Amino acid sequence: MELRYMGTGAAEGIPATFCACPVCKEAARRGGREIRTRSQALLDGKLLFDFPPDTYAHYLTHRFDLPAIERVLITHSHMDHFFPQEFELRGGDFVHDPPPLLHIYGNDKVEQVLMAALPQGGEASSYRFVFHLLKPFERIDAGGYLVTPLLARHDPSEACLFYLVEQGDTALLYAHDTGIFPAETWDFLRSAKPRLGLASLDCTTAAFKEGNNHMGLPDVVLVREKLLEMGLAGGNTAFVLNHFSHNGGLLHRELCEKVRDLGFTVAWDGLSMVF
Repeated sequence: MELRYMGTGAAEGIPATFCACPVCKEAARRGGREIRTRSQALLDGKLLFDFPPDTYAHYLTHRFDLPAIERVLITHSHMDHFFPQEFELRGGDFVHDPPPLLHIYGNDKVEQVLMAALPQGGEASSYRFVFHLLKPFERIDAGGYLVTPLLARHDPSEACLFYLVEQGDTALLYAHDTGIFPAETWDFLRSAKPRLGLASLDCTTAAFKEGNNHMGLPDVVLVREKLLEMGLAGGNTAFVLNHFSHNGGLLHRELCEKVRDLGFTVAWDGLSMVF
Protein backbone atom coordinates (compact mmCIF):
# COMPACT_ATOMS: atom_id res chain seq x y z
CA MET A 1 0.00 0.00 0.00
CA GLU A 2 1.02 3.60 -0.53
CA LEU A 3 -0.10 6.54 1.59
CA ARG A 4 0.38 10.07 0.23
CA TYR A 5 0.19 12.93 2.70
CA MET A 6 -1.23 15.85 0.74
CA GLY A 7 -1.83 18.09 3.75
CA THR A 8 -0.29 17.78 7.21
CA GLY A 9 -1.54 20.80 9.15
CA ALA A 10 -4.22 21.39 11.76
CA ALA A 11 -7.24 23.66 11.27
CA GLU A 12 -5.29 26.88 10.83
CA GLY A 13 -2.45 25.44 8.73
CA ILE A 14 1.18 26.58 8.98
CA PRO A 15 1.68 29.46 8.60
CA ALA A 16 -1.70 29.97 10.25
CA THR A 17 -4.17 31.97 8.21
CA PHE A 18 -4.12 35.16 10.29
CA CYS A 19 -1.11 34.62 12.58
CA ALA A 20 2.24 36.40 12.76
CA CYS A 21 3.84 34.36 15.56
CA PRO A 22 7.54 33.40 15.24
CA VAL A 23 6.71 29.89 13.97
CA CYS A 24 4.35 31.20 11.29
CA LYS A 25 6.72 33.96 10.18
CA GLU A 26 9.66 31.57 9.93
CA ALA A 27 7.62 28.91 8.12
CA ALA A 28 6.48 31.47 5.56
CA ARG A 29 10.07 32.66 5.09
CA ARG A 30 11.54 29.19 4.69
CA GLY A 31 8.75 27.62 2.63
CA GLY A 32 9.14 24.02 1.43
CA ARG A 33 8.38 21.43 4.08
CA GLU A 34 7.59 24.15 6.62
CA ILE A 35 4.32 24.92 4.77
CA ARG A 36 1.41 22.81 5.95
CA THR A 37 -2.07 22.78 4.43
CA ARG A 38 -5.03 21.15 6.17
CA SER A 39 -4.64 17.39 6.70
CA GLN A 40 -5.65 14.97 3.97
CA ALA A 41 -4.17 11.70 2.74
CA LEU A 42 -4.73 9.31 -0.17
CA LEU A 43 -4.29 5.55 -0.05
CA ASP A 44 -3.21 3.83 -3.28
CA GLY A 45 -4.64 6.69 -5.33
CA LYS A 46 -8.13 5.43 -4.47
CA LEU A 47 -9.20 6.00 -0.89
CA LEU A 48 -9.27 9.55 0.51
CA PHE A 49 -9.00 10.38 4.18
CA ASP A 50 -11.03 13.53 4.92
CA PHE A 51 -12.12 16.34 2.63
CA PRO A 52 -10.76 19.66 3.96
CA PRO A 53 -11.18 23.07 2.30
CA ASP A 54 -7.69 22.60 0.79
CA THR A 55 -8.79 19.58 -1.28
CA TYR A 56 -8.91 21.55 -4.53
CA ALA A 57 -5.43 22.94 -3.89
CA HIS A 58 -4.21 19.39 -3.20
CA TYR A 59 -5.74 18.24 -6.49
CA LEU A 60 -3.75 20.89 -8.36
CA THR A 61 -0.53 20.50 -6.39
CA HIS A 62 -0.28 16.72 -6.07
CA ARG A 63 -1.90 15.83 -9.39
CA PHE A 64 -4.12 13.02 -8.14
CA ASP A 65 -7.27 12.13 -10.07
CA LEU A 66 -9.88 13.80 -7.87
CA PRO A 67 -12.80 13.39 -10.33
CA ALA A 68 -12.21 9.62 -10.37
CA ILE A 69 -12.18 9.17 -6.57
CA GLU A 70 -15.06 6.95 -5.46
CA ARG A 71 -14.55 6.70 -1.69
CA VAL A 72 -13.72 9.14 1.10
CA LEU A 73 -13.50 8.37 4.83
CA ILE A 74 -14.41 11.33 7.05
CA THR A 75 -13.07 11.36 10.59
CA HIS A 76 -15.45 13.99 12.00
CA SER A 77 -17.41 17.11 11.09
CA HIS A 78 -14.89 19.83 11.97
CA MET A 79 -14.27 22.22 9.07
CA ASP A 80 -10.61 21.34 8.61
CA HIS A 81 -11.55 17.70 8.00
CA PHE A 82 -14.86 18.09 6.19
CA PHE A 83 -15.84 20.94 3.87
CA PRO A 84 -19.09 19.65 2.31
CA GLN A 85 -19.93 22.79 0.33
CA GLU A 86 -17.64 21.43 -2.41
CA PHE A 87 -20.04 18.58 -3.15
CA GLU A 88 -22.59 20.94 -4.68
CA LEU A 89 -20.05 21.29 -7.51
CA ARG A 90 -20.63 17.64 -8.49
CA GLY A 91 -24.01 18.52 -10.01
CA GLY A 92 -25.87 20.89 -12.33
CA ASP A 93 -23.89 23.13 -14.67
CA PHE A 94 -20.76 22.80 -12.50
CA VAL A 95 -19.73 19.54 -14.17
CA HIS A 96 -20.04 18.51 -17.84
CA ASP A 97 -18.94 14.87 -17.64
CA PRO A 98 -20.65 13.36 -14.57
CA PRO A 99 -18.12 11.82 -12.16
CA PRO A 100 -18.56 8.30 -10.78
CA LEU A 101 -20.71 7.83 -7.71
CA LEU A 102 -18.85 9.02 -4.61
CA HIS A 103 -19.23 6.98 -1.43
CA ILE A 104 -18.85 9.21 1.65
CA TYR A 105 -18.37 7.47 5.00
CA GLY A 106 -18.74 9.09 8.41
CA ASN A 107 -20.70 9.57 11.61
CA ASP A 108 -24.20 11.02 12.04
CA LYS A 109 -22.89 14.57 12.60
CA VAL A 110 -21.00 14.38 9.31
CA GLU A 111 -24.22 13.35 7.58
CA GLN A 112 -26.12 16.28 9.12
CA VAL A 113 -23.47 18.80 8.08
CA LEU A 114 -23.30 17.31 4.58
CA MET A 115 -27.04 17.51 3.92
CA ALA A 116 -27.28 21.02 5.40
CA ALA A 117 -24.58 22.21 2.99
CA LEU A 118 -26.59 21.30 -0.12
CA PRO A 119 -28.93 23.87 -1.70
CA GLN A 120 -32.40 23.80 -0.15
CA GLY A 121 -34.30 20.80 -1.46
CA GLY A 122 -31.16 19.24 -2.97
CA GLU A 123 -30.94 15.46 -3.11
CA ALA A 124 -27.77 13.45 -2.78
CA SER A 125 -28.52 11.67 -6.07
CA SER A 126 -28.36 15.03 -7.90
CA TYR A 127 -24.72 15.36 -6.84
CA ARG A 128 -23.76 11.72 -7.45
CA PHE A 129 -22.87 10.73 -3.92
CA VAL A 130 -24.22 8.32 -1.35
CA PHE A 131 -23.58 8.61 2.38
CA HIS A 132 -22.75 5.58 4.54
CA LEU A 133 -23.33 5.95 8.26
CA LEU A 134 -20.54 4.31 10.25
CA LYS A 135 -20.58 2.95 13.76
CA PRO A 136 -17.41 2.45 15.80
CA PHE A 137 -15.84 -1.01 15.48
CA GLU A 138 -18.22 -2.22 12.71
CA ARG A 139 -16.05 -3.31 9.79
CA ILE A 140 -17.08 -2.53 6.22
CA ASP A 141 -15.80 -3.33 2.75
CA ALA A 142 -14.82 -0.09 1.01
CA GLY A 143 -13.81 -0.91 -2.54
CA GLY A 144 -11.70 -3.92 -1.63
CA TYR A 145 -10.33 -2.47 1.61
CA LEU A 146 -11.54 -3.75 4.96
CA VAL A 147 -12.18 -0.59 6.96
CA THR A 148 -12.92 -0.43 10.67
CA PRO A 149 -13.88 2.92 12.17
CA LEU A 150 -12.32 3.28 15.61
CA LEU A 151 -13.48 5.57 18.37
CA ALA A 152 -11.29 8.66 18.83
CA ARG A 153 -10.75 10.76 21.94
CA HIS A 154 -11.63 14.17 20.56
CA ASP A 155 -14.79 16.30 20.44
CA PRO A 156 -17.27 14.77 22.97
CA SER A 157 -20.24 16.26 21.07
CA GLU A 158 -19.88 13.68 18.30
CA ALA A 159 -18.57 10.16 17.75
CA CYS A 160 -15.23 11.18 16.22
CA LEU A 161 -13.54 8.37 14.33
CA PHE A 162 -10.19 7.27 13.03
CA TYR A 163 -9.52 4.31 10.80
CA LEU A 164 -7.96 0.88 10.58
CA VAL A 165 -7.65 -0.12 6.91
CA GLU A 166 -6.64 -3.68 6.04
CA GLN A 167 -5.75 -5.29 2.74
CA GLY A 168 -4.12 -8.69 2.49
CA ASP A 169 -1.65 -9.20 5.30
CA THR A 170 -0.94 -5.57 6.11
CA ALA A 171 -2.84 -2.71 7.70
CA LEU A 172 -2.83 1.05 8.07
CA LEU A 173 -3.76 2.85 11.28
CA TYR A 174 -4.74 6.44 10.43
CA ALA A 175 -5.22 8.07 13.83
CA HIS A 176 -6.19 11.77 13.55
CA ASP A 177 -7.74 13.75 15.38
CA THR A 178 -7.44 11.91 18.66
CA GLY A 179 -5.78 11.98 22.02
CA ILE A 180 -4.46 8.75 23.53
CA PHE A 181 -6.90 6.12 22.34
CA PRO A 182 -9.93 5.39 24.56
CA ALA A 183 -10.18 2.02 26.29
CA GLU A 184 -12.77 0.68 23.82
CA THR A 185 -10.39 1.24 20.93
CA TRP A 186 -7.48 -0.41 22.69
CA ASP A 187 -9.74 -3.38 23.49
CA PHE A 188 -10.75 -3.73 19.85
CA LEU A 189 -7.17 -3.54 18.60
CA ARG A 190 -6.10 -6.11 21.16
CA SER A 191 -8.74 -8.56 19.93
CA ALA A 192 -8.42 -7.81 16.19
CA LYS A 193 -4.61 -8.09 16.17
CA PRO A 194 -3.96 -6.24 12.88
CA ARG A 195 -0.45 -6.35 11.44
CA LEU A 196 0.37 -2.68 11.09
CA GLY A 197 2.55 -1.70 8.17
CA LEU A 198 2.10 1.98 9.00
CA ALA A 199 0.75 3.85 12.01
CA SER A 200 -0.02 7.52 11.32
CA LEU A 201 -0.38 9.35 14.61
CA ASP A 202 -1.72 12.77 15.55
CA CYS A 203 0.98 15.12 16.84
CA THR A 204 -0.87 18.44 16.86
CA THR A 205 0.76 19.80 20.01
CA ALA A 206 4.28 18.76 18.94
CA ALA A 207 6.61 18.98 21.97
CA PHE A 208 3.77 19.43 24.47
CA LYS A 209 1.91 16.62 26.19
CA GLU A 210 -1.87 16.69 25.59
CA GLY A 211 -3.55 13.30 25.28
CA ASN A 212 -7.21 14.18 25.75
CA ASN A 213 -8.07 15.88 22.45
CA HIS A 214 -4.90 15.64 20.38
CA MET A 215 -1.40 14.30 21.01
CA GLY A 216 2.12 15.60 21.36
CA LEU A 217 5.47 13.82 21.40
CA PRO A 218 5.12 12.47 24.98
CA ASP A 219 1.74 10.98 24.01
CA VAL A 220 2.77 9.38 20.71
CA VAL A 221 5.75 7.75 22.41
CA LEU A 222 3.32 6.06 24.81
CA VAL A 223 1.02 4.98 21.97
CA ARG A 224 3.92 3.58 19.96
CA GLU A 225 5.19 1.63 22.97
CA LYS A 226 1.76 0.15 23.60
CA LEU A 227 1.28 -0.89 19.96
CA LEU A 228 4.66 -2.62 20.11
CA GLU A 229 3.91 -4.27 23.46
CA MET A 230 0.59 -5.59 22.12
CA GLY A 231 2.33 -7.13 19.12
CA LEU A 232 0.39 -5.01 16.64
CA ALA A 233 3.54 -3.31 15.38
CA GLY A 234 7.11 -4.44 14.97
CA GLY A 235 10.44 -3.61 13.44
CA ASN A 236 8.94 -3.20 9.97
CA THR A 237 6.15 -0.87 11.06
CA ALA A 238 6.53 2.75 9.95
CA PHE A 239 5.45 5.31 12.54
CA VAL A 240 4.56 8.68 11.00
CA LEU A 241 3.62 11.86 12.86
CA ASN A 242 1.04 14.15 11.25
CA HIS A 243 -1.48 16.99 11.80
CA PHE A 244 0.65 19.81 13.20
CA SER A 245 -0.25 23.21 14.63
CA HIS A 246 1.87 26.33 15.10
CA ASN A 247 0.69 26.12 18.73
CA GLY A 248 3.14 23.23 19.11
CA GLY A 249 5.91 25.79 18.79
CA LEU A 250 8.16 23.79 16.45
CA LEU A 251 9.08 24.07 12.80
CA HIS A 252 9.35 20.93 10.65
CA ARG A 253 13.15 20.86 10.90
CA GLU A 254 12.93 21.19 14.69
CA LEU A 255 10.43 18.35 14.93
CA CYS A 256 12.77 16.15 12.89
CA GLU A 257 15.56 16.88 15.37
CA LYS A 258 13.30 16.02 18.31
CA VAL A 259 12.35 12.59 16.93
CA ARG A 260 15.73 11.68 15.46
CA ASP A 261 16.22 8.82 17.96
CA LEU A 262 12.56 8.06 18.71
CA GLY A 263 11.65 5.98 15.65
CA PHE A 264 9.24 8.41 13.97
CA THR A 265 9.01 10.04 10.55
CA VAL A 266 7.67 13.60 10.55
CA ALA A 267 5.18 13.98 7.70
CA TRP A 268 5.24 16.89 5.28
CA ASP A 269 2.90 17.95 2.49
CA GLY A 270 3.76 15.59 -0.36
CA LEU A 271 5.34 12.74 1.63
CA SER A 272 4.68 9.28 0.15
CA MET A 273 5.04 6.16 2.29
CA VAL A 274 5.03 2.65 0.79
CA PHE A 275 4.43 -0.21 3.23
